Amino acid sequence: MPDLLDVELTPEKAVIVEDSAVIADLHLGIEQTAYGVIPRLQIDEVVDRVRDIFERYGVKRLIVAGDMKHEFSKNMPYEWDDVTYFIEEISKLGELRVVRGNHDNYLLAILAKYDIPLEREIRIGEWVIAHGHEIMDGRKIIIGHEHPVIRIRQDFAQYTYPCYLRYLSGKEVLVLPAFSSMVKGSDILSSDSFLSPMLEFDEERIDIFAIEDKVYFFGKLKKLKEEIARGLV
Repeated sequence: MPDLLDVELTPEKAVIVEDSAVIADLHLGIEQTAYGVIPRLQIDEVVDRVRDIFERYGVKRLIVAGDMKHEFSKNMPYEWDDVTYFIEEISKLGELRVVRGNHDNYLLAILAKYDIPLEREIRIGEWVIAHGHEIMDGRKIIIGHEHPVIRIRQDFAQYTYPCYLRYLSGKEVLVLPAFSSMVKGSDILSSDSFLSPMLEFDEERIDIFAIEDKVYFFGKLKKLKEEIARGLV
């Protein structure tokens, strides 16, 4: 696996940076906004998974790298409930810091009740943590926004694996998978562009780290595509 000794990629979809866990794209409220599902299914699962991260990795804080909530245009009543519950439960475990994502236009109204700022970026050591929807300065940057997955077809079955991406081009950009299990994900194998202006779709500069029971290094995107075309994957 390439040298990532200053951070830890976990199968829980969190990156450990010093004493912080970084996750992105919770999209709380997505089940009602996108699917009309009642009751809300995601919030308890999300909180339980974050509790497990605190316990397993001994971190002192959680950083949400954008898109804590789903609805762009306003705070829906169920989003108030879910975000409030999330803040109150996670605050029992440690510090909570939140980076603004492109879905978080009205999130500050909820965070302000708990004196939690909505930050444009957070810096830990050499790393800049941002959402990814706008350009940030820094040599090493962690973002979300892309919801990367790889979908591999074998015979009549299709397997989907959330993944981390590492983009190397003068700077190092580490892309987190969506923490929400209800986000469909964007298949890197069938894509030819990124959403983030900090990324260029250069298959020779993109490393893939797929998540199953642990994190597996799949190498460069170009090599993975070639192996799939040859039937080796």
